[in-house]
Amino acid sequence: MSETRRVLVTGAGGYVGAALVVDLQRRGFRVVGYGHSANFPALRARTDGAAELVEGDLTDARALERAVRGADAVVHAASFAGERSCRRDMPGAVRSIVRGTRHVVDAIAAGGTARLVHLSTYAVYSTFRERPMPLEESAELTPDDLYGTLKAEAEWEASRIPAVILRLTNVFGRGSGLVLKTDVLGHFTRAIREGKPLKMNAGGRQGIEFVHVDDVCRVIAELLERPRPTDPLALNVGVGRATSIRELAALFQRVAREELGRDVAIASEESGELWPDRWVSIDRLRALFPWYPAKSLADGVRELLTAVH
Repeated sequence: MSETRRVLVTGAGGYVGAALVVDLQRRGFRVVGYGHSANFPALRARTDGAAELVEGDLTDARALERAVRGADAVVHAASFAGERSCRRDMPGAVRSIVRGTRHVVDAIAAGGTARLVHLSTYAVYSTFRERPMPLEESAELTPDDLYGTLKAEAEWEASRIPAVILRLTNVFGRGSGLVLKTDVLGHFTRAIREGKPLKMNAGGRQGIEFVHVDDVCRVIAELLERPRPTDPLALNVGVGRATSIRELAALFQRVAREELGRDVAIASEESGELWPDRWVSIDRLRALFPWYPAKSLADGVRELLTAVH
């Protein structure tokens, strides 16, 4: 274990945040989770009460300062998740993503000792615009939706100190087991649980990049054990390729047959909006961690479906 002993995780009640609390605590870090408390009772049970959990909001600068005090590192995982949630509450999204990150950075700067790992998204590059692939960390940030724009502004805030900025693609997997995402994997998992067909729009041609939550947690844990950077560092966290929804549905179908003994139908509609397939370069991350990535899409699908029973 490095000098990093006490780690504050913001967004501890969310999908990635809860997975981080469980994973980092298991690895021997002293973890403090900060966020909204709906999942805190179950999270305490997952960590056998070892993780300290503090209810608070990113917009409460004083509460954040108290939580950061004494931390060796902060993993800033709290955020509105995706374009739809941002559109549902645009003022709240701005306050949480931009002002909240500003408060986190200010609290760290005031203490002067903690390092920052800031979780961002590859939506900061763009979502709808055609761009050369794969997207590299040196590419210009030209976000073209609300979520990507707010996260790009949050990166600017994080870069006021020597933060490590992780541009995550679509994170999947069971994680802490407390949150089933509402993304396509979540929809497919629920459909199989309810005995319904897997529905695809636009013929399932859309390509999406997925990264397993366990690999995200391992990257963060190992970053905390490395010397802290002297300048901001951006890292793409994906797998270097996109998977079509058609391929994903076929994978769910195969795993459901192998693991659950179920035959699952796939329903395809030609309607639906398509945007360009996107994927990122992971050369920079693999130079730091040659093992990366370790867990496959099939691993994650198998975990999700076998956890149903």
